Amino acid sequence: MTEELHGIRIERAAPDDAFVLAAMTLRWDLEGGSPRRDGFIDEFAEAWLAQGSARPAWLAKRADGDPVGFVIGVLATSLPSLRRPAGGWLHLSSFYVVPELRGHGLGRLMMREVLAWATECGLHRLQLNATDDARAFYRSAGFGGPQDTLMQLVLSDRLPAT
Repeated sequence: MTEELHGIRIERAAPDDAFVLAAMTLRWDLEGGSPRRDGFIDEFAEAWLAQGSARPAWLAKRADGDPVGFVIGVLATSLPSLRRPAGGWLHLSSFYVVPELRGHGLGRLMMREVLAWATECGLHRLQLNATDDARAFYRSAGFGGPQDTLMQLVLSDRLPAT
């Protein structure tokens, strides 16, 4: 399924898009105040490619190919259980629209594309960790309120404790 918004197309990212996703992630991180790191583009592209189909992604591009948004997920599959449906879920780890297009419906179109794919794949849940700024957008897309159920166990000094 491909949507158009003022000449913008949303499509599943292919291996050839690894560096575009890397550059868009760099842009998002810099916008959030993260410091630059030499070699990040190559590091990201190699990591995304290595994870293959476990990291589905979508790109929004203008007609001239200029990227204006992306979504990256982490696909998880469930083992059989009597308590939940078989299948899996998608954790949306990254969702970004360039600042100049926010509030114009592009995020809704990107989310619609992801939802259509998830439904087609038989996934039973989408999940994410919403920032305060994005919470209203995700609620309008049908996501429920955040809960304090996501926990972590720190196994390495490289991971910050929360």
